[in-house]
Amino acid sequence: MFLVTARVPARALTAGEALDDRIRRVVTSEDRLEHLHLSLAADGDAQLVLFLGHVDAARTEEAAVLLVARALRPSPATTAIVWEPAVPLPLAMERLGLVPADRELPSQDPDSP
Repeated sequence: MFLVTARVPARALTAGEALDDRIRRVVTSEDRLEHLHLSLAADGDAQLVLFLGHVDAARTEEAAVLLVARALRPSPATTAIVWEPAVPLPLAMERLGLVPADRELPSQDPDSP
């Protein structure tokens, strides 16, 4: 799985349906979208993180661009989206300072004495 981050300018965001809802509406199985996170900056721009289940960075980046293009109305502002290179999930977690123990869910089993 790879993460792709994009900064979407406020002028590319249209009134009405939120970008994350539009992405969920137009996503297909070929996009391999696992999760998305969207946050708005004070200036109105959106920080978008897509978690995509492709096997290589190039395909992931291509799928991300196509998915967001389908979700947004075509406009000159959509060409101003700033894309970061795709990053494998384990590397992204490492950059956040997570150690292997942090990457696992806690056991549901009670502790043994």
